[in-house]
Amino acid sequence: MKREYTKMDVGLLHLANKKVVLRLIKDHDEITRSSLAKKSGLTPPSITRIVDELISKDQLVESLGVGDSSGGRPPVIVKFKNHNNLIIGIDLGATYIRGCLVDLNANFVSEIQVPTELEKGFFSIIEKVVKVIDKLRNRKEPDAKIWGVGIGVAGLVNSETGIIESSPDFRWSDIDLRKELAKHLDLPFFYDNSTRLMALGELKMGVKENQKNFAVINIGYGIASGLVVEGNLLKGFSGFAGEFGHISVDTDSAVQCKCGMYGCLEALASGHRIASLGKQAFSSNSSELLEELCRGNEELITAELVAKAAKKGDEASIKIYDEVAEYLCKGIGTIANLLNPETVYVGGGISLSGDLLFDLIEKKKSKYLLPASAEVKIMPSTHGDQATSIGAVSLILEKILNLELTLS
Repeated sequence: MKREYTKMDVGLLHLANKKVVLRLIKDHDEITRSSLAKKSGLTPPSITRIVDELISKDQLVESLGVGDSSGGRPPVIVKFKNHNNLIIGIDLGATYIRGCLVDLNANFVSEIQVPTELEKGFFSIIEKVVKVIDKLRNRKEPDAKIWGVGIGVAGLVNSETGIIESSPDFRWSDIDLRKELAKHLDLPFFYDNSTRLMALGELKMGVKENQKNFAVINIGYGIASGLVVEGNLLKGFSGFAGEFGHISVDTDSAVQCKCGMYGCLEALASGHRIASLGKQAFSSNSSELLEELCRGNEELITAELVAKAAKKGDEASIKIYDEVAEYLCKGIGTIANLLNPETVYVGGGISLSGDLLFDLIEKKKSKYLLPASAEVKIMPSTHGDQATSIGAVSLILEKILNLELTLS
């Protein structure tokens, strides 16, 4: 028994060392084997053995040959094998299904966007997702390899079972997405809550390096958050952490949320709420500009249209965004005072309204921040409308770097 445990320990140690070396190579454009030995603390023979495995077996590293000598033995240079190693990322949203084919450095090879068409039901949506994946697969070079598919989906995704226990946007309850997709896909695939993946993308591929405490707020049809604390993505006991949209920001509100409660942030500050207030302004003849922009058809009023009217100086629309920004600042204050993040990133469709929303937030935020949190930065998410797709890509990339996936 002792000999068996010794073998197991040696194998686990070798795997751990391979992960360290692979991440060191990934973090450098080019690096020599001797530098890898110094940075990792491993012996040169161990580095040689690990690098050779990463080149020939795992196909994640390539040799660039021998560099110039500075007096001793010429250095052997290696790099992360990014070219022709690809990942598919899917943003399964209530309005659109966005797909991207990217390399391991998140350089885009191809993109697809199709309407979700919620009204056609679950199986139609699954069929669309599979078609998007197939189209992206067909756009790769013949010798390129796809490691897997990451999917971000709006809803409460149980981290243990993979069951989407609830998704109000899709009107789903207790959906086993894994089981259904497995019928159609022969690639490894993984999925998680879309906003949590936005946070993962910000952590792994964001604009700032080494940022360990931040929040991502996703404001679209609904509102949710992804939280990173001390460099770790916060999931919670069952994977439901971050339901930011369901904190109460107005206990006297008569506006009921989809969850059944009243005064939720999502009910009072989401894209759905902005559009609803815009329609109210249209019905009460409070905005001639909105009436003009929607060509007299109330059903064409969206949050984007209200933002457009506000930017043109429409008082009714400005008032709507002012109200929404006030509620958002209450919510941001709650997160900032609780977790003391360095940055709060705001993503989702509403964030694309540009300076309109961020200027209002900047003016109002101080009312809800403790002095210790007053310096928190509030800024757009790094990847804009591709944030969930990049997060989904990051989900697969982490599995690659942890050597959890292999090419068949």
